[in-house]
This record gives sequence, C-alpha cells and structure tokens, in this order.
Amino acid sequence: MDLWGTLYLQRRSFYIGLSLILLILLSHFSVQKLGLTGLVQPWLVYVTIIDVMIVVPAVLFLIVLRRKPTLTVFAPLMVSGLLFLHWIVPSYAKDNLLYLNYTVIMLEVSFLCVELILAVMFIRKLPEWREHFKDAKTTHVLLMPRLFYANEKTFAFKGKLAYFERLGGFLATDAAAIRFSLFPWLDSYPSHQQSFSYHRNSEYFSVFLMLIHAMAIEIIAVHAMIAQFSHTAAWLATFLDVYALLFLIGDYQAVRKSPVVIKKQVLHIQKGLRFHITVPFEEIAAIAPFEKTTAEYSKIKQGVNLTLGGLETKAPQFELMLRTTLDAYMVFGFKKKVSTIYLTVDEPEIFLKELSASIGVSNFQ
Repeated sequence: MDLWGTLYLQRRSFYIGLSLILLILLSHFSVQKLGLTGLVQPWLVYVTIIDVMIVVPAVLFLIVLRRKPTLTVFAPLMVSGLLFLHWIVPSYAKDNLLYLNYTVIMLEVSFLCVELILAVMFIRKLPEWREHFKDAKTTHVLLMPRLFYANEKTFAFKGKLAYFERLGGFLATDAAAIRFSLFPWLDSYPSHQQSFSYHRNSEYFSVFLMLIHAMAIEIIAVHAMIAQFSHTAAWLATFLDVYALLFLIGDYQAVRKSPVVIKKQVLHIQKGLRFHITVPFEEIAAIAPFEKTTAEYSKIKQGVNLTLGGLETKAPQFELMLRTTLDAYMVFGFKKKVSTIYLTVDEPEIFLKELSASIGVSNFQ
C-alpha cells in the first residue's frame, strides 16, 4: 500500500473512532439525562458505566489513537468518565453508582498510600538525596536530568520494585512543574557559552498565551456547570484544571530555562517537562539537515523531537542519528528507546559549528 493509502486509512479510522465515541455518549445522554426511554432502570446505569468506563477508552486507544493504553492518558480519561456519569445519571438512580464511587475512592486511597510511603522514604533519605542532587550539577546541566539522577542514585529500585522508580519519575515531574511554575527564580538560564535556546523564534509563546486564556475561562465555566449537579465533582474538576494550568505554565518556564547545552563531551537536551536525554559525543553517528516529509517523519517510532509546535506544524532543522539506542526520559518518568533526535534551535548555523568543533570534525553532516 502506498503512502497516501496508509494516510487515508489512518484518517478514516480516526474519524470512525470519534464518531463511534460521540454516538455512544449521545445515546446514553439521551437515555439518562433526557429520559427518552422513561425512568432509568438500574441495568441501564450499569450499561452506561460499562460503555463510558470501558468501551469508550478502548475505542479511543485502539481506533482513534492507535496506541497501547498509558497511565498518563487513561487516568484522566477515567476521571472524566466518572464526572460524565455523575452529570447524566438522574439523582434517583445515582445509588447504582455507589460501587463505582467506592472503587475510585479505593484506587485514590491506594495511590495516596503509595505516595505517603514514598514521601516517608524520601524524608528519611533526604540528606543523601540532596548530596546526589548537588553532585549531579557536575554531569547534568539541566534540572530534570538532575532530579532523575538523584532519584536513581538514592532509590535503587530493582526487580518488582522497579515500579516505584516510575512513580518516582511521576513525582519528580510534579515537583519540577510546581518548581518551574510557582518558584521560577530558583532556576536560571545556564550561563554556559555553548547554550542554544529553541523557543525564541517559534510560535509557542502565542500558543501558550492562547491555551492559558482558554484554560482560565474553562476552569470557571466547568466549575459553574458541574456545581449544579455535584459540588464535590465540581471541586475535583477544578483541582484537575488548576493542576493542568500549573503544569502548562511549568512546561513553558522549563522550555525557556532549558536550552540545548554542549558541555564536557555531552549534548544535554530537555524539552520543557516533556522529555530529556543526555547524549555522549561517542554515541553521535551523524547530524544532517532534516529532509524528510511530514508523513515519513510521523512513521518513525524511535525518535524524539525538540521542535516546538505552533499554529502550524513546523519541520525540524536537524536530524541527529545515534550509533545505538539511548533511553529518553519522557513525561512522568516513562522511558523511550531513541535512535534519532530531531532538533530545532534559534541559531542553527552557530549550533552546528560549535557541535562540529566540540566533536572534533570539520564537516559534520
């Protein structure tokens, strides 16, 4: 099948999946909220729970997103589904949601207990963690790699306990988001002469302002709408919205203060709170101008892109090929095997010249 045929099938499955999700939600809205079939029976509530909490996420992942379920997407989706259920199910039938509410509460309590256990462990090892965090400054220029380095050195989880390492990455991302958004003065722009920003010539600031404006309005509107049915759900939604707003602000501040840095035979890369990777010079096979089409680029799985999005999709400037696959730390501590890194910087000619000189070749392409 040619490229256009593949794109057509992907686009068709995307719209088919969205149409199916919309059909499911509208049908249950008509039955539950509008009461088109009369009084809502318990079995109708159970069918709605199955469709909203299981069928809709399955369609979203398998048909729309065409990817494996991930916690970072699945958890907010489940919360949204629960809020939707509380909104459409009439008050006289909400007793049938008790078991679901208890299940969600138990999951939240379990997650909080794990966080408390980690917090106690962290407090007990705080002096050791601070020493590792300070030591990381000599090898890791940017904040996110230093946080992850300190976690790995302090909490060496292996085997079945490796799950806690990922949860530690989740908490490290949260801590970085709060630090960048509420305490931006704690981290300054690296003064190293081989630092290259990647946000000044992009349209990301305009997109950031647009998103902030939209989210500020949404927080008020969503709270007022949900409060008509449940004050608890309204405050829960507001908390999640405020967290998303802080995360967005923290990501922008991290973008501003996390340039690409060439230092000590290592290329340091961090894209806001979204991913970070350190590339030793010996792992760099080649760097060349980006010449692929958007369709070819979208099919590459083992790659990360430093290019910031704008109102329109922008192609990267450079394609950095690695000799072996390296681990890139994605948002919330997830890891991704990377063999190619796509780069965009504000001073591409100077960056290429400095990288070539640092590696020790005259024409590095």
